[in-house]
Amino acid sequence: MMRNNEEAVSPVVGVMLMLVVTIIIAAVVSAFAGGVAGNQEKTPNAAIDVCIKYNQDTGMGDRATEIEFELLSGNPIPTKDLSIVTYYTNSSGHTYKNEQLASSDDVDLYGGTAYEGFGYNSRVPYLSNLAKGWGYQTQQHFGNYTWVPGDKMSTGGDPGTSQLLGMSDNWGYSLDSDFKEGSIVDIKLLHVPSGRYIYDEEVIVT
Repeated sequence: MMRNNEEAVSPVVGVMLMLVVTIIIAAVVSAFAGGVAGNQEKTPNAAIDVCIKYNQDTGMGDRATEIEFELLSGNPIPTKDLSIVTYYTNSSGHTYKNEQLASSDDVDLYGGTAYEGFGYNSRVPYLSNLAKGWGYQTQQHFGNYTWVPGDKMSTGGDPGTSQLLGMSDNWGYSLDSDFKEGSIVDIKLLHVPSGRYIYDEEVIVT
């Protein structure tokens, strides 16, 4: 009497089970990777110019040091999505580092002048576009507006510049005595949702 060879059934079933498990795992990994890629924010295209003007004549009888950011071309960028990181090292080796966010403190733009305390406060760099409002108005504060090509962001003067560079303290807003023409500041603009820099340059003070 002939018998079927049943001993081979178990290995075949085992191999098929392993194949099924492998296919399921591959599908799960693929779906997860696709989801991650789909949720990744796109980095905006941006051509940006940054200049630091030292001790410039303001045309109002005084002088001021200003940092100006201009979006030359590219996509409109909500400033709530930006982080501005700066590094400056003075002659003694001390490095000032600061990160400016939409949640950062505002600053009295006229600190140290006769207009200090009159409420001309802003979170710098503010939107420097009088057609849209004055720098101290809420809609002009960094984090509250969308930066569009042609628009400039500004620190206004010494108080805003010192705050953006992390030089401010409880005693006021004054620039480091070493900070002058020829100084170098490392400036980075991070697009937070995508985690990528849209600007990363060393800027020479002029």
